[in-house]
Amino acid sequence: MSRVALYDRTGGPEVLYIGEVADPQPGPGHVLLRVGAAGLNPFDSKLRGGFIPSDAPFPRRIGGDVAGTVEAVGDGARYADGTPIAVGDEVLGHANGSVAERVVASASELARRPEQLPVEVAGGLWVAGLTAVSCLVTVPVGAGDTALIGGAAGGVGFVAAQLAVAAGARVIGTASERNHELLRSVGVEPVTYGDGLADRVAALGQITAVVDTHGRDALDAGVRLGVPVERMVAIAAYDAVGELGVHNAERAARTPVNLAKLADDIAAGRLVFPVAATYPLDEVVAAFAAVDASHAPGKIVVVP
Repeated sequence: MSRVALYDRTGGPEVLYIGEVADPQPGPGHVLLRVGAAGLNPFDSKLRGGFIPSDAPFPRRIGGDVAGTVEAVGDGARYADGTPIAVGDEVLGHANGSVAERVVASASELARRPEQLPVEVAGGLWVAGLTAVSCLVTVPVGAGDTALIGGAAGGVGFVAAQLAVAAGARVIGTASERNHELLRSVGVEPVTYGDGLADRVAALGQITAVVDTHGRDALDAGVRLGVPVERMVAIAAYDAVGELGVHNAERAARTPVNLAKLADDIAAGRLVFPVAATYPLDEVVAAFAAVDASHAPGKIVVVP
């Protein structure tokens, strides 16, 4: 038996509780993980709150990001490079219902965790890291580009901004003033979001690409400043995809190969991925309250 976070109805963090379920045996291509860390995402909150429809029966589990230790292996479970996954391997990736002591995961959504990468950092990387990669595959940037990253201090935006800097682009990132120094520390030029954003950005120079990870203010600024819609990508402002014709981030880049590259870059210090706070499993309600309320940079992670 394992303790897991469950909910019997949609609503705020208070609908969550800790229950016990029997440990499933992994089927072909799957593994059973002892969870070391499970990162929380706004998507999880939207699903729990009913803002994203689901026909899954109650009680429902929650979470997707995961890092942990392989405890059992189903037939044919292999990494993306074809090598077998073994009991005792330390991995990171995605598993439905990851806020738990144990969870079953598909081998196709796992990568090896580098020894130097803390488990709580690895446990929050799947959604934020691979969404950031997807944004910059959808709208590539490099030397000669000036990219505007909306929500650059958030989980996705902070990774996307650093990847754009590493690609040789000049990067301007929107954030609240308390996060400006954080952006400067990774080579991003900060600008305060909100009314007048287009004028503030224009004062810094001509932008050639926009990645918006939190609302549509950067997209609207891009339109006003003459950025072609094919050079803009959104992950949060779904209305702007249809209304403005900007790209939604494609999903093909969300692979364990790209996840492993991110993990290696963080472990080697080439990329920064902060964890804002960790919570034990028994404090999952408080952890999700922090996700729903916080504007602090860094992931909220449950450590069972």
